[in-house]
Amino acid sequence: MPAISLNKVAFILLIVGISALTSCDKSPAQTGFFDENTLSIAAFLEENKEEYSRFWELVQATGLYHTLNAYNPLGNGFTLFLPTDEAFDRYILQNDKYSDFKSLQDDHDFARLLSRYHLVNQSLLTNEFPYGALPDTTATGDYLSIGIEVMEDTSLYKVNNTAPVIIYDIETTNGFIHVINEVLEPITFNSFEWLKNKEGYSILSQAFELSGLKDTMGIFRHTPSGQLIKNGYTVLAEHDSVFQRNGIQSIDDLIDIYHTPGLDLDDPEGGLYQFAAYHMIEGRYFLDAFEGSSNYNSYAVYPLFISAGLDIIINPGVDTFGIEISGTDTVLINYVGLNYQESNVNTKNGPIHFITEIMELYQPNRSVRIFQFLEDPKILESSKTTGTYEFVDPNLFELIWWEGPEELIYVKGSGSDNSANQRDYIELEGFFRFSYTMPKIMPGRYEVEIRTDALGGNNATIQVKIDRKRMGGNVNLTSGGNNNNPYHNFGIGILEFTRYEEHIIEINTLIPGIMKLDYIRFIPE
Repeated sequence: MPAISLNKVAFILLIVGISALTSCDKSPAQTGFFDENTLSIAAFLEENKEEYSRFWELVQATGLYHTLNAYNPLGNGFTLFLPTDEAFDRYILQNDKYSDFKSLQDDHDFARLLSRYHLVNQSLLTNEFPYGALPDTTATGDYLSIGIEVMEDTSLYKVNNTAPVIIYDIETTNGFIHVINEVLEPITFNSFEWLKNKEGYSILSQAFELSGLKDTMGIFRHTPSGQLIKNGYTVLAEHDSVFQRNGIQSIDDLIDIYHTPGLDLDDPEGGLYQFAAYHMIEGRYFLDAFEGSSNYNSYAVYPLFISAGLDIIINPGVDTFGIEISGTDTVLINYVGLNYQESNVNTKNGPIHFITEIMELYQPNRSVRIFQFLEDPKILESSKTTGTYEFVDPNLFELIWWEGPEELIYVKGSGSDNSANQRDYIELEGFFRFSYTMPKIMPGRYEVEIRTDALGGNNATIQVKIDRKRMGGNVNLTSGGNNNNPYHNFGIGILEFTRYEEHIIEINTLIPGIMKLDYIRFIPE
């Protein structure tokens, strides 16, 4: 893959002005000028079955008709990415497994998977598309991603970086249809498998394999409690040409530079392991998910510092990689950049993004860290839709545990509580013990705060512990807020972390009552 970097104007188009694409005069994409607002998605397909005969046949053969003829039981409608017949013809021609469309149809399990992979469980117009993963999954439980192909005189939305949208925003009674001119291949591979099988990534993929990280990059993993869950992380990858530009022609050259003598290649304390682990970020971050300037936890001993503004830059100031001269302006390239158009590659684990320089371990400065529990997949999933979510089984969570109350409540965007940061909070009532395993944080001294509702007379009095060490005194949650903002930041003390690792926060009630917990914040001293 050649190194292609967008300029700032193009990046603003991608991140800020994405909806403007629908008004580009020279774009080959067309809006859905169909008077179909009395038709369901299924009825639209039936009425246009000659034009979209291939997908219509799949819908009939795989039992999808009734779904496409009904309202989404969640009330959010559907989005169908509809391949053209020409797209199916190309798909068959390029597919060694199927000789013709009938042989694909006869593989009932795959046909069912393929048809449902094109259906998203939420109604979305193109001006609601993010530059990253769509906000809800397909009927197969997978996320599709949206990229943009920027050309000289036009721009196109591309689904999973492969399928351009050529007709968009066809409105039906139960959602929207967007016509694409390529078939979406269901994703079945993890991030390591993508790199291993993609030409031009042999050096990094071998580093993952020899360091033993291949074994941690599977589609599923076990939690400390033994629960089998989907494994989510983000990979930042150098193309072989990036290594070669810096004199590293093979994995042997990489080993010569980064391996720690006397240690095995797969020793977590060794240099090769740490180099490879530094290319994996905990959690799934498509490009649109990087916000502001913050440390992002890696699988290595240090986090990455990523700043997202007009450009997304990694570890600014770590080194000088080059100089750009434009007229009388000279700009030092002292950060690791991204190839935007090639990034957002979707895998079962999360995205792969492509970087323009060799990314070495670098210890960034500490930054303010705010934890709103979105690191737990169950909370993250719930946060995408406004509502009140009641949970009675702590085993559903990876990072959260509670005892005492029968239920934990998560609220997103409740009207009178919209002064909560990001308009969400966790609520417990009565006598309770709440614990949260927070992500790794840089060593050093921090002032610790919690933010809760502090106006209600029925609120609890609590005690906070971090790593079993009591922090500060008792915290009375009944005062500190006001009618304009019921939330208040309570300082609970200063502590010092000596290692880059996870920590456990416990909150216990001393006087029973309600706790609406907004976030926990760590401020460097």
